[in-house]
Amino acid sequence: MAQAFGLETIYAGDYPQAGNSIRFQITGADYRTALHDLEAATGSFVIPLSARLFMVSQDTPQKRTDLEQTIAISIPVPQALTTQELTEIANAVKQVTNIDKLAWNTTDGTIVIRDRVSRVLPAQALLQQLFAFRSEIMIDVEFLEVSDRDLANYGFNVTNAFQAIYLGKILNNVVTFPAGATSLFSFGGGKTLIGLTVAQAQAMFNETISSSRTLLRTQLRATEGQAATFHSGEKFPVITSQYAGQVAPAQQGQVYAPPVSFTYEDLGFNLKITPHVHGMGETTLTIDSSFEVLTGQSVNNLPIIGRRQLTGEVRLRDGEWAIVGGLMNPVDSRSVSGFWGLSSIPLLGNLFKQVSHTKSDENVLIAIRPRLLTLPPDQNLTPRLRVGTETRPFIPL
Repeated sequence: MAQAFGLETIYAGDYPQAGNSIRFQITGADYRTALHDLEAATGSFVIPLSARLFMVSQDTPQKRTDLEQTIAISIPVPQALTTQELTEIANAVKQVTNIDKLAWNTTDGTIVIRDRVSRVLPAQALLQQLFAFRSEIMIDVEFLEVSDRDLANYGFNVTNAFQAIYLGKILNNVVTFPAGATSLFSFGGGKTLIGLTVAQAQAMFNETISSSRTLLRTQLRATEGQAATFHSGEKFPVITSQYAGQVAPAQQGQVYAPPVSFTYEDLGFNLKITPHVHGMGETTLTIDSSFEVLTGQSVNNLPIIGRRQLTGEVRLRDGEWAIVGGLMNPVDSRSVSGFWGLSSIPLLGNLFKQVSHTKSDENVLIAIRPRLLTLPPDQNLTPRLRVGTETRPFIPL
């Protein structure tokens, strides 16, 4: 049969030269199919030696161990896999294919396999199938912050402090009026030498309106089951430990002060999204977002950081927008100040008080949209692998 396909054969030294006659006939088969069928019919197995030469030997476990070729291959590992997932996949492949030597090269991210051909090739195909079945999602994120503020001050500003001024002479020197005293009121119709400054009134009405909008757009590419993170802001140093006691002098007059330990805190907007794909139609997104700012206050010289956090889950169709969270901070304050006693009189008291009215509204909205980039696992066709039996494994030609 080898001559019919233009191939050459050699036989192992202990291969039987004569035996029972068999009838072997096939049609419409290539040389690979014909050789595999003939292996099963004669209880033999074929060991390829070159492009046109192969060896034939009896099919026994010892012969396969002695004559079957051993190869070593390296398989690249996708960066999206974690160490735990890669360990589980490698253990599953070892149990299924009985691979003896399998190692993970962390330097260039590859898996190295060394064993017999009948084990290595099925293990390679199985690893590539397990690596490929991970969906990738593009997540569009829009972060919108709207701030409106209205500050109004109105009322009458009446002087509530009066100065008593001596109008006579002290040691033949005329007393000068203090700065700001433009009018005087004297006791007793001018018969006394004591005068009081006249109260001044000023009407006021001021209004300040401010509005600001901040829109941040970004895209995150994530793998199914793996978290994608995004940070917009700056890093601020925060002291974690410092020495506050007396500094002891060291040798030769030098003074040793323990160094200060600090870490960097991420200020601004932090977003973490973990997608879970449900077929071709929908995706569940696990969201963990926070917004950190300096409050302007401190305790023991350590700044206080304000944090607003939003966590939750949302299930969306492919390409569908959704408002997944909103932080609203409305403020409405009113303060009254004025002349003591007089400002409390109904109606008339409005002439002796000032009113400050502050109204602000801060809204933070987070909108996301998932878009599927690769097919989910249930849409991929798993090819069948021919591996043979435990005692007679299949050797690809």
